[in-house]
Amino acid sequence: MEIATAQPQFVFSDTFIPESPENSEFYAQLLRGMTHKLNNLLAVIQGFSSLILMDEGIDESIGENLGHMKEAATNASGLSERVLPAGGCSQITLQDLKLSDYLPMVSNTLQEPCSSRGIPINVQCAATTPTVKADPGRLKDILLELISNAADAASGGGGQVSFEVYPPGGFSSADQNRVDVLVRNSGSTISADGLKKIWEPFYSSKDSKHFGIGLTIAAVLAAQMNMKLGVHSADNTTTFWLSIPVA
Repeated sequence: MEIATAQPQFVFSDTFIPESPENSEFYAQLLRGMTHKLNNLLAVIQGFSSLILMDEGIDESIGENLGHMKEAATNASGLSERVLPAGGCSQITLQDLKLSDYLPMVSNTLQEPCSSRGIPINVQCAATTPTVKADPGRLKDILLELISNAADAASGGGGQVSFEVYPPGGFSSADQNRVDVLVRNSGSTISADGLKKIWEPFYSSKDSKHFGIGLTIAAVLAAQMNMKLGVHSADNTTTFWLSIPVA
């Protein structure tokens, strides 16, 4: 079904993706954010270490302090690992991939963010889709970031998530020859100001437990694989659109 004329206005990630290694401002912003986050985590480690050293008696509170230290160190390690793909440092190996065969193999992983939060997810995939060029592992990373983001947003507003895959002509016009993946969530709307910043590294409207780098990672990986990534949010519904060229 051709519905391209009914498409809403999407905000694409192109503006915030480095076109070349010479785009120093992007990397400067990324490193500034990384340093800020890591300093916060290290401050926790240093603070609780000082408390332990000042404690003249060993009691149960030491275990609690050590737990905080371990959690902070784990978070610091996790952030460092996520900075690499956000900075365009991931190795990409493109291969022929048919989504109707690939998605069932990773469905449990992709649905976990919703199932762990008790959020309903509706999956729709065309029975046949053309072969695309993609790195299977990196594509899974993109989809997992989008679904995790949707699940978080839906859980805050009593919403649900849908995951839809369309062959050429099913969403975008057939002459574009692209396979389109839509990840929608109800229960929240992103403000106009938020949409302008959504791809920026370390921007987040969530609490401090979220690094604000997941959508940056998705956008950079999409750019590395010649995919387009856009977002539209209105009327209590947010839609992320991943457009993949046919091989």
